[in-house]
Amino acid sequence: MNLIVDGYCLGNPGKAGYKGVNLDTYETVFEQHIGVATNNIAEFLAICHALHYLTKNNLPLEVMSDSKTAMSWVNNRKVNSTYKGNITARVQKAEAFIKTLDKFKLTKWDTKALGENPADFGHKG
Repeated sequence: MNLIVDGYCLGNPGKAGYKGVNLDTYETVFEQHIGVATNNIAEFLAICHALHYLTKNNLPLEVMSDSKTAMSWVNNRKVNSTYKGNITARVQKAEAFIKTLDKFKLTKWDTKALGENPADFGHKG
């Protein structure tokens, strides 16, 4: 399965969420509305959710994202944000989970070359 994720945030911070889409079928695999967060945190949680989904389903740990920031946070296994809100416990849980993974592969979605991320919510402001 080729899994791509994207997050959204209406305001920053603002109402946020994310989803994962199977690139082979363009079907939504998961979608979460997470309350108030920043866009980067939504993107980070999307990648972590995807890795958890793939782990749970015994699939290769390969995820695509268009967020360099979120990908770097996942690779470093630590969020680098000063935002503190009701999402903090979820972020800590996600950080703890990715620290349990030996290896995974994150690939950057190239929007200029490939067009809009298929997991995009269309919230452009």
